[in-house]
Amino acid sequence: MKFPLLQLYVFNRSKPTVEVRGVEGRLQWDECDLTGLPPERTGVTTTDHGKIPKGQWDNLPKMFKATDGKEYPIEDIIVLG
Repeated sequence: MKFPLLQLYVFNRSKPTVEVRGVEGRLQWDECDLTGLPPERTGVTTTDHGKIPKGQWDNLPKMFKATDGKEYPIEDIIVLG
């Protein structure tokens, strides 16, 4: 599956369970390194929730780390739980 940058920020907070192609059982998402990428939202104020920055599909990380300490390809995710 492909996910936009905004969704990767959400996954880092919510830590969903995922099924990955070629891996038996479900895995718990732990983190994805988003260092150097645009912030989740720009222009956030007290009365404005901000805007999603441009480039939501550009230069995204290819791997995520599960709670088992191993890294897996994001594109091999087949089910979100």
